[in-house]
Amino acid sequence: MTRKKLLFYALGALLLAGGGYYFVQKSRAAAETKVLATAQVQKDTVSRVLEATGIIKAQVGASVKIGARATGTISRVYVRVGDAVKKGQVVAEIDARELLAQREEAEARVKLAEAKAQFAGLTLPRYETLTKQGLQAQSVLDEAVQNHKVAKAEGGAARAVLATLDVRISYTKIVSPIDGVVSQVTAQEGETIVAGLQVANLVTVLDPTRLEMWIYVDETDVGRVRPGLPVEFRVDSQPDKTFSGLVDRVYPDPEIRDNIVYYKALVTVDRDQALSLRPEMTTQCRIVVDTRKDVLSVPNQALKWVAGKQTVFVVDKSQPDGVRRVEPKLGLPGLERSEVLEGLAEGDEVATQIVLAGQQKPAEAKKGEEKPAVKPAGSNGSGGSGGGKKGG
Repeated sequence: MTRKKLLFYALGALLLAGGGYYFVQKSRAAAETKVLATAQVQKDTVSRVLEATGIIKAQVGASVKIGARATGTISRVYVRVGDAVKKGQVVAEIDARELLAQREEAEARVKLAEAKAQFAGLTLPRYETLTKQGLQAQSVLDEAVQNHKVAKAEGGAARAVLATLDVRISYTKIVSPIDGVVSQVTAQEGETIVAGLQVANLVTVLDPTRLEMWIYVDETDVGRVRPGLPVEFRVDSQPDKTFSGLVDRVYPDPEIRDNIVYYKALVTVDRDQALSLRPEMTTQCRIVVDTRKDVLSVPNQALKWVAGKQTVFVVDKSQPDGVRRVEPKLGLPGLERSEVLEGLAEGDEVATQIVLAGQQKPAEAKKGEEKPAVKPAGSNGSGGSGGGKKGG
């Protein structure tokens, strides 16, 4: 046998020996249970929540479209988008020169009517004296009395016209009816406004402190949502900040989108939090439907499905494989922890990641009870805590 063949056989023997050793070690490792991570059973607050998607909206009356009741050319626009305005502040003006000229004419008519009335009032006593003395006919006195009444009536009519013009002139100054921020400016200087049946919108002002949130709750979950429940929510623009509010009401009318029935829950947003939000922002919400404080709880990661049963593996060195299998009786299921009624004790160390003997990957943890949020079509973001399409 040549030296080259001897080397080839030696190399083959080494490879066979190495493969056998690897197979033995791998089989031995697969036959062992490995605990990769643990946690403790402890008393904690367990909250049952519904996850849903919401939308920030302006409250009714928080966004006001300011129009013009006067006809004319826009002479000045004093604001731009983003400007803060106060109630009563002038935001735009319409050319009022024609109305001001009419007012001067009406004011002159008022003075003329007042002068006529004053003169008639001065001459009337003389006519009365002459009539009593029989020096003039009664008809002359009657005519003088009538002229005095007509002059006074003309003065009243002229003053009414003057007041009407003052009102029309006031319409040429467009003022903000609320405190807020200018969100839209749809008018430009030089444009002509024609007041008609529909008031032309010039400027929109938004009160940024008056916001609310609409949550679309799936029909399968709406029975657990009621006024007064606490709500936590986040927005993408501030992912590290958690906002809070309370359910104010649940609307009775449904909204059907993509054959899924939703009910709208309204959440009030306080003024301080509203300053960090904007209308039409999408929110990720958690409605807390039940809370139990200071109860024995176990992390949901420790709940494994084994043979169709929820099982917890308690670290126990006295057992051959180092763990003791327990099927606990659970109470309120929470998003991160679940209430324990029986089977576990405070301080028990439980496996949250474990590889069972004969397996090559960690045992599957308990799936969350609540269903994922579903966004209804046709919106920036809404949805209930879950649901599927209904039969057509």
